[in-house]
Amino acid sequence: MRPNEAKLIGNLMGRFDTNAISPCLNLGSSTGTFRTEEQRHIDQHIFAPLRERGVRVVHVDIKEAAGVDLAGNIYDAATMEAILALSPRCVLCCNMFEHVTDRQALAARISHMLAPDGLLVVTVPYSYPIHYDPIDTYFRPSPDEIVGMFPDFQVLKEGVVSDSTYFQDLLRTEGIGGTLVQFTKSAVKLFMIWRGLRFWKGHFHRYLWLFRPYQVSWVLMRKF
Repeated sequence: MRPNEAKLIGNLMGRFDTNAISPCLNLGSSTGTFRTEEQRHIDQHIFAPLRERGVRVVHVDIKEAAGVDLAGNIYDAATMEAILALSPRCVLCCNMFEHVTDRQALAARISHMLAPDGLLVVTVPYSYPIHYDPIDTYFRPSPDEIVGMFPDFQVLKEGVVSDSTYFQDLLRTEGIGGTLVQFTKSAVKLFMIWRGLRFWKGHFHRYLWLFRPYQVSWVLMRKF
């Protein structure tokens, strides 16, 4: 998740009373370490403010790990039964749709989780490099394309949020010297053709965003 994306979601959640969004499901949550250390802006801008307000957040992921409250496959009946028992008022589905082959099935599952008047926030990369987890279908929809997958929802707000460039990220995390080292390593990897196309694309595709900003489509919806 991009920092500006996290700030946006935090602002969206701040518009609603606690009772309107609690319990809140965070689908594809990953681990607590991921949210608080590897990408600490996620917890800083979204979940820390929700905790302070008393919003109950349930982190849902397919893998069992520290920081995952409910582990399971949402396509399994037992997992869906556990989710429905929570009676969620809000679902966050951030950066999942580019990693599934059947997007309509995922959309249908998400819709099933929410009762009428339930809130849904969906984000999907709009202008962003390939990132395998474990696959990337390179689904890069506009906000309207996201809306089209949820015919039983009313759109409250939508848009595209811009963030930093790859070069800016490198300078921020590595400094000037580290950035030059990264470029040198990439020059060497350019000739590692034996590593295969997946490796090559996974590493070098990001350079198309060296000087152009990453962008993410987002939609806030309410179920009819």
